[in-house]
Amino acid sequence: MVRLGNKGAAAIEFALIAPALIMLMFAILVYSTYFATYIGVRQAAAEGARAALAGLSTSERTTLATARARQVLDEYGLMLSAGSEPDIRAGVGTSGSFEVKISYDISGSPIMRYGAILPLPNPTITSSVIVGNGSYS
Repeated sequence: MVRLGNKGAAAIEFALIAPALIMLMFAILVYSTYFATYIGVRQAAAEGARAALAGLSTSERTTLATARARQVLDEYGLMLSAGSEPDIRAGVGTSGSFEVKISYDISGSPIMRYGAILPLPNPTITSSVIVGNGSYS
């Protein structure tokens, strides 16, 4: 009677599991890049709104908000350099508030090339932060 051994069973198991593990690691890299970009846009909007509080007029608030948001986006460096130019809008919101809204299209980013392999979220990242004007007009 010939007894069959289990030599090679680990190689077969690895061949079956390896593609899923490699895809999982790849997805972690792609999504972490996407979420880091999202956090950068969100942080830029929050910092722009915070900087706008120092302004006394709407035009000064707008200038301060856009300058600070641009500075934060520039500090992210290569993380936010692959997409298109971010759209930064700052202005008077509703009922005595001030709104900073940033839209950033990352469709040109290298991570968006893998849309056929991974289900990716919307390539346009939008963040909006609203702060009160205080007692100023």
